[in-house]
Amino acid sequence: MQKFVPLACALTLFLAACSAPKPTAPVLPAPQAPQDTAAPQTGPVAEGVATEQEAAAATAALEALSLNPAPVGAASVRPDGTLLVGEQPMFPMGFYHVSWAAEKSVQVQKRLRDMHAVADLGFNTMNVTMFDPEGDIPQFGQLLDAAQGRGMKLLVEDFGDISINTFKTHPATLGWMIADDCNARITPEELERRHLKTKALDPHHLTYTSMAISYSNSHPEFFGRADAVGNQSYPVGPAGYGDSLAVVYPVMQRLVAEASRTGTLPIANLQSFRWPGGRYPTATELNSMTNQALGAGVKGILYYTYLDNANDLATYTGLRTELKKLAAEVKLLAPVLLNGQRQTLALTGNLNEARATLWSHGGRRYLQVLSLNETRTQTVKITVPGGASTLTPLFAGRAKSLTLKAGAVSGSLTPLTAQWYEVN
Repeated sequence: MQKFVPLACALTLFLAACSAPKPTAPVLPAPQAPQDTAAPQTGPVAEGVATEQEAAAATAALEALSLNPAPVGAASVRPDGTLLVGEQPMFPMGFYHVSWAAEKSVQVQKRLRDMHAVADLGFNTMNVTMFDPEGDIPQFGQLLDAAQGRGMKLLVEDFGDISINTFKTHPATLGWMIADDCNARITPEELERRHLKTKALDPHHLTYTSMAISYSNSHPEFFGRADAVGNQSYPVGPAGYGDSLAVVYPVMQRLVAEASRTGTLPIANLQSFRWPGGRYPTATELNSMTNQALGAGVKGILYYTYLDNANDLATYTGLRTELKKLAAEVKLLAPVLLNGQRQTLALTGNLNEARATLWSHGGRRYLQVLSLNETRTQTVKITVPGGASTLTPLFAGRAKSLTLKAGAVSGSLTPLTAQWYEVN
């Protein structure tokens, strides 16, 4: 199988013009970890921080709903876009891994080490490249065995007959990546041809593709031609380039809308890398991008990337603490995100710079409030449908600044804050 450098590393610094064809990515220099410096954190200054005691009851209620972390069985997509593995809902959350980008002498070992590192962070999924559809079979089988032992699922970036027939019965196989950057590289008809060919060989696992969906074009012609579709959103560019982080929410909304129309699994592809001449996202930015995607209603997240030819999170550790927190929080939220009823709420205040979403599940309600502004504190007021009498912070150590009065939630949001509450 011919290998391409994924579009995530192309010099298209992002989505305002995403509907245009994109250039092929250049070969980039290897990262120099000691020079990696993050931008100043935009952390919660005016906000308080939830204590473990405050969050304990709400967290315990979520833990009681916990899903099986490593379901086994056939993978399919529920009509509402939820991934099912062995008939159990699963929120796939993890990383791309451009395995061939490692130094050739250590490729096999590094791919395995990085899978364990991703599992150690609490994630459950990786999209992994094969080095060769025939010569890599023994080593990739060992990777799948190790992944199964860690409760991990793998999307295999190969859809050749040999790979599919060899690994389609392995319990760690989640599916097959049949196209990257499909809206720039292939036609909708070619995507469907690959999907049908792959499903004829393996009807019990996913077909997956990724593209860049912009404000102006949701590329509807590509939906319904693969089981799962990822949307790339990588706004943290070099100084003077890139987009506002607020781009993530509307483009993921478009992904979710198209996926809903076709019964497709919508997966957010979010930025954990640095563009050439740029920097890695900060913890605050990573948190904001993740929560914007969740608020928009995605049913899975794959960060680009753990490894490619210019980025390696094994050497850059600046995001590790935040990634571990996010993995743990999404794991707790998964039953609500997958099975709950999601409702976008109206806000009084800076209407274009904040979002509020309410999930109802199992007789409980969970409120997410986001600031999409990167520089300014804003005041918001949210009327909770049906009223409310309690507002409990959901995650210890996370920001809290909102209060409940007369059935309305109000307060100030610092830049890019993401806050979660149980509301009853």
